[in-house]
Amino acid sequence: MWGTVCPMFALSRSSRSLTVLILVSWLAVGCSFFKGDDKAPPGASAADEVGRPLNDMELPVSLRRGDPQPTDAHPLEATSEQLRLAGTPVIALANGKVNDADKSNGIIPKLEAALKSPSHAGIALRMQANLPYETLALILNSAKSAGVMNASIAVREVGNSSKTGWLNADSYVMSSKADDMPPIPTVTPKTWESFTAKWGAVTEACRTAPTGNCAYADTNFAHGGTLKIELFSSGRGINVDFYQRGLSADQEKAEEQKRAKELAKKKEDFLQGRIAHDDMVKFLLLGDPSTQALFQFRYQEALSAPSSLTNTMAPLCHQEKCGVVVAADEVSPMVRVVSMMGAAFPDGTPQPAYAFEMPWTKKIPANLPQWADDVLAKDAAKTP
Repeated sequence: MWGTVCPMFALSRSSRSLTVLILVSWLAVGCSFFKGDDKAPPGASAADEVGRPLNDMELPVSLRRGDPQPTDAHPLEATSEQLRLAGTPVIALANGKVNDADKSNGIIPKLEAALKSPSHAGIALRMQANLPYETLALILNSAKSAGVMNASIAVREVGNSSKTGWLNADSYVMSSKADDMPPIPTVTPKTWESFTAKWGAVTEACRTAPTGNCAYADTNFAHGGTLKIELFSSGRGINVDFYQRGLSADQEKAEEQKRAKELAKKKEDFLQGRIAHDDMVKFLLLGDPSTQALFQFRYQEALSAPSSLTNTMAPLCHQEKCGVVVAADEVSPMVRVVSMMGAAFPDGTPQPAYAFEMPWTKKIPANLPQWADDVLAKDAAKTP
């Protein structure tokens, strides 16, 4: 018996080949059965095949996440690959960006049409944190064009927490790049003097930040006009900026004439010996009156509570509702924009009235002749 082979296991060369062929075929069928066919159906693409769901940990973080859950709102979700409305693909995205073929004059036409029927008062946005600000602005502008009034952005708690909530922008407006504060119907514009009266307090609040670059509380500031408050994100920096705006060309000319008269009087006083040389030098070093105050921070300041951005905004806007412009570079990650908003107005503070700047528009200089205003305004409405 030793050395014999059981007949049932004795296979010829041809039998072994047949067995291997059958085994390979079975494995191929089995793998296809268990894995599924990874080829898309004919004609399918990222624009019409539902993509992966967005995980809560991919949402932007924010110190404000306690706003009411949106009702009567279109559910929108955007990943780096796709934009979906109520689970249905609208357009494909290229690393989070809207392709040129899918946008026109600052609008995503397919999204605008889908939001019109049926209509809802708001949009509930679940967006991947690293999407560019331009994509957010295009979605908001398309929704506004479709008659949407409110926007709610899904956010999560700062850190490794998966606790989610909402940051709301009720009755938001869209704004082109411009010097003046855009009209926001839900708030009364503040005066420039409302800021200068609290400039010192704002500067002291800014100095609580280890990375803050805080505008010196100048006593030589301009008078008149309205206040423009802007939250701006660029690179790894975020700004809380205050500007004097709203002066007409005649008012600006009057300010210049007033400054010229003051300078002429000081010169005469010096020549007549009524003021000392050092007093004259001090007046000249003052320069033109300040018309802006810029407060700059590193992005990490938006991630800690209490935030220095919270403190900087508090003197003006935490006791009453403010109108605020949100602006950013086209490529700024959405998480930095949303975190900046949440840090400036965290839970427990009044919700501001937001104007979102459209980054594809061009900045129009102030106080140009009417014909030049008309030409530049028309040009600014066009996308690159």
